[in-house]
Order: sequence, then structure tokens, then C-alpha cells
Amino acid sequence: MTDGLGTYSDKRSLDDELRPLLSLLDDTDTTVTTAVHNKLTSYGRLAVPYLRSCIEQEIFNGDNANQTVISNATACIRGLQTGALSSLLDLVMDAHSTNGDVSLEASSMYLAAFGFPEIDTESYKQKLDELALRVHSIFISMKNPNDLTLLLSLNTVFFEQENIRGASKNYYAPENSYINTLIDTKRGIPISISIVYMLIAERVGIELHGIGMPLHFLVYHPLLDVFIDTFNVGAFISRQDCEQFIKQSGFSYSENMLVKSTNISILIRKIRNLIYAHSKYDQTWEAETLQETLDEILHLTNS
Repeated sequence: MTDGLGTYSDKRSLDDELRPLLSLLDDTDTTVTTAVHNKLTSYGRLAVPYLRSCIEQEIFNGDNANQTVISNATACIRGLQTGALSSLLDLVMDAHSTNGDVSLEASSMYLAAFGFPEIDTESYKQKLDELALRVHSIFISMKNPNDLTLLLSLNTVFFEQENIRGASKNYYAPENSYINTLIDTKRGIPISISIVYMLIAERVGIELHGIGMPLHFLVYHPLLDVFIDTFNVGAFISRQDCEQFIKQSGFSYSENMLVKSTNISILIRKIRNLIYAHSKYDQTWEAETLQETLDEILHLTNS
């Protein structure tokens, strides 16, 4: 039986339910295959470790691998992945219909569920809550509570205690672009680090803006009028520093390059990064599926 979070308190009961279904993954009858696929995917993320185990076992068998099992198990996992993107598109469409913006947190979690369909997104929301509580705890102990010391409290937890840093190795690896792996590994690219930073900031009452500069993503604190480079341990930089960086990168500077990014524009940039990352690592299905989703989002937002 499942609890309120959709997890099994007794793993044996889940094993007993899934084992007969998994044994049918080698069936070539399309009626059976469809029924098994639908039933397995109804278990959501809980079925993914079992499906991955089936695939790994067949790969381990080498030349004797049952390709039908691999194909059917892969189809189940991909069904859950595309389901996450369908939910993401629903989120975008709902926002578009009300002339609003998407939730940065919800959209990022749906993308995380695409990349890692086995994860419990609620647990990552709880981790963000816990980090925010630690920021608050540091802040209330400050002798001079103000906007700056609140931001410094965030930096203490984020960069000093959690040791979150820019990825120096395998920069373009897909996992550096997903927020769940950023939380787990403490390494990521500028946009993924900035998103998690902003999500914690929002929880403690700090207003921050995402700034999608060419070639780099920053965060801006409007009350302090300072830009924050989360990829470089939260370094404070000025507007002039940003302008210089843009010009040195070969672009003609425009003030529009430093305006607040909407959440939908952050989402689009994040998806583009993921498409490039998956392509670079020859993960064609992931790249193509994300591209289809991006095309739909762009068509919707430009209509």
C-alpha cells in the first residue's frame, strides 16, 4: 500500500506487485505490451529503479541480451519522462492563458523529473525548505539585521556550508543543468546554480532577479543594486563589470542585456542548455524530445 507521498512503506509489497509485471517485459504481443506499459507507468517514479535494473541485467548478459525487454523497459521510462514534459507544457499553457509567468520552481522540478524520472521532487522541495531555515537561523542571530546581512546569511549557507560551486570538470554534462543534481552534487552551471539560489532566497524573503546575459547567467539584487555571480562563489559585481564582460565577449553592449529575465525565458534558456548538453553526450532521444517541447513552448509564447 502507498502512503500519502505515493511511496511504499513496505518495499516487499511493491516487489510483489511489480515482479509479475516485469516478467512480462519480454512479451512481443502488442496488447500485452501496452497493458504492461500502462500498468508499470501507473506506479510512476517507483517503477523506474526496477525498470533500470531489468535493462542493466540484460546489458550484462551481453550477446544473450533480450532486446525486447530492453526496448519495453526503456519505453516505460521514456513514457514517464514525456509525462513530465507534458506537465511542463500544461504549466506553460496555463500561464500563457492568464498572461502570467510560470513558476520557476515547478518548471525546474518538471525538467528534473524528465532527466531523472525516479526522483521524488517533493523531497527536493523539502531540502530547499531546510536550507532556507538555516539561512533564517543565521540571519536572526545577526547584530545588524538588514538586506545585506540577509543576503550574506544566504551566501554563508549556500557557498560556505553547502560548498556549492561552478562545475570545473565535465562542464557540459547534462547533470550539471538539472537542479536535483545541483542540490546533490553541489556542482552546476551558472543557470542551475542561480535557480536554486533564487528559490532559497524567495523562501527567506529576498527579491532577486535572474539576468540572462550573453554567455553567462547572473542574479541581481534590486534593493542593494548589486549583481551576484553564483558560478563564482557569489561574487558581487557592478553594472560596469557586466558591461565590460559583455564587450570583451565580442558583443555590442545594450542595457536590455541586464534587465530582469522572466521565468519563462529562464525556462527556455535552461531547455536550450539541456538540448546542447544531451546532444554533446550523444543522448539523442533526450535532446530531440526536449527540442520538440521547446518548439511547442516557443510557438505558444510567440502566438
